[in-house]
Amino acid sequence: MHSQPSAAVAGEGQTPDDIVLREQQRLTDIYAAVAETARRNKTRLADHDAYTAELEKERLASVSWREKNSLTEKLLEHSHFDPARYLTEFAMVESPYFGIIGIADVDRKIGSKEYLIGKQGLVSHDNRALIVDWRKAAVSRFYYDYEVGEDYLETINGTEREGVITRRDTVDIVKCRLRRLESGGDVFELTDGQWVVNDRQCHSTSTIKAENQDHRMVDIVSLISPEQFRMITEEAADGCTLITGGAGSGKTVVSLHRLSCLQFNHPDRFPPRRCLVLMFNKVLRNYVRQTSADLLGSTRVDTFSAWALSAITALTGRVVKPVTKDDFSVQKKSSRLASLLARYVRETEEPEPFQDLWRFYGQRYVLEAMFAREAEQESFLAEMRTRYREKRETVSFADLNVLLRLCQLREKDGPVRDALDYYAHIIVDEAQDLGLLELEAILAATDERNSITVSADSKQKILSWVDEAGFDIFHRQLKDIGLSSETLSVPYRCPDEILALAARISNRGAGQPGRHSGTLEYHLATDEAGALTTVRRLVEKLVAEDPKSLTAVICKKKTDEKMLYQALCGVPGLHGPGELTFEPGVAVTIAHQVKGVEFANVILYDPNSKDFRNSAIDRNLLYVCITRACQRLDIVYWRELAAGLA
Repeated sequence: MHSQPSAAVAGEGQTPDDIVLREQQRLTDIYAAVAETARRNKTRLADHDAYTAELEKERLASVSWREKNSLTEKLLEHSHFDPARYLTEFAMVESPYFGIIGIADVDRKIGSKEYLIGKQGLVSHDNRALIVDWRKAAVSRFYYDYEVGEDYLETINGTEREGVITRRDTVDIVKCRLRRLESGGDVFELTDGQWVVNDRQCHSTSTIKAENQDHRMVDIVSLISPEQFRMITEEAADGCTLITGGAGSGKTVVSLHRLSCLQFNHPDRFPPRRCLVLMFNKVLRNYVRQTSADLLGSTRVDTFSAWALSAITALTGRVVKPVTKDDFSVQKKSSRLASLLARYVRETEEPEPFQDLWRFYGQRYVLEAMFAREAEQESFLAEMRTRYREKRETVSFADLNVLLRLCQLREKDGPVRDALDYYAHIIVDEAQDLGLLELEAILAATDERNSITVSADSKQKILSWVDEAGFDIFHRQLKDIGLSSETLSVPYRCPDEILALAARISNRGAGQPGRHSGTLEYHLATDEAGALTTVRRLVEKLVAEDPKSLTAVICKKKTDEKMLYQALCGVPGLHGPGELTFEPGVAVTIAHQVKGVEFANVILYDPNSKDFRNSAIDRNLLYVCITRACQRLDIVYWRELAAGLA
């Protein structure tokens, strides 16, 4: 090991070299324990299989039916003790733990003790806990809820524990190698083969992404705040939990980690096949899937539309291929249809699901709710009668919520249970942009305990065709069946400078400050050509300074997206047209695609008052755009800026 001299000392009588050497030795010991556990498990499996083979050989060789029966009983009994059923491989070898917590307990039998906190528990051959899974809240709470020097009083395994926290360190192990250690006020980092000591600073998710050269949602279990940890480890699993908070406060993170805790602590009730995660769009779904594989195993992560299609197929036996274009999306997303659909089901019977849909749309009270003018009602009715007569089965994406809810109401507790198996838990992200029928269909797919986590932020509602009243009605419905509301107040993504701008745009109020400072700059060009030149200059500068980072150039219109891509052709790391991946480089995208994701740098292209009108939806969309930036926001414009930006 090479080290660089430093005056920093992280412990009395200990030099930085001592601390790093001790932690490297600890890591070596852990890997030795992992290897020994794997060896012992392999031996136990081999011994079990060998004895099984011996019994089967004896049974085949036996000529006595009594002896055969006796050997068969032995085989059955032996199979009950198959170690493969309870021995699990330690999968987190490349990064076995991320935290070290030290305690001094008043109980002399416990005394001074240190715990390693990781993403998977590890027990030694003599039954000592070497690594504690972060989801074991009784112990991991020491790491998440306390600081060094604080007194604790906790109940662990039914016994009250009292003492003081003596150590709380964060460890970064990459590919089996100790790379970083935060201890006290010091940060020990391996840089160019040498250990250096720096002042402790916020280790942001954007920094982690740049180091890993992967800008998808990162595994942030070591960064969970006490506020987030309390929500994640909430014992109550029944009923609904509504999580609100501003951009970058961790709503999605808390939802996913909460489900991970439920699955870990109650595996029989929450197996992956009976859990579902619904995201706002394909971009956000893809963004989340990377992390969810580690957190949630094979739990399905999808968009509402994709899930609805599979549910409709399961309920009707028909494969539906919806069309995109629909001139009546606004009317079909109206919250008024929910009660009318329930009325229609009570008053009518129609065995064919698609015929049922056209017939529902043709009811006079439905037409009056969808259209104000009689001419529009009659035109739509004529089309529905044609579809009914010709038994058409072509639907649009806007029809899916109505069709699925109609199938649910018709089938009630019979085939719905067989088709959907009533999910034990569902996560609904960005719920403010889902219609009432969509939200009711999701809730109806949960079992009788209604275990569901909903995250929402009214300031990030960006779909104008979704009825705003729908979420308010759904909120009241959740209260009727049992609702716990939680608000995340600390923003983690954006620098203070960008948070201040976001507060002005959203009229949200300044709230709590962020965790780091960043850069916010305006660039006024004389015309469109000058603005494009400025964007290219900024992009080239950012790529040259940090080729591992991810920069997003965000605009409002598709035509601008194409123009920006052409202006940036040839820039190193430019992603393909229409792509929004999370590799390092530069992505050009439109505002409606970036909800829920984040980038190190954002360049907002010409957010003018014509494209971003002074309406609630456009201000929300502007708020979403600027709060995607983790480090830097550049606003390039040549026309009058939208309200709130100037």
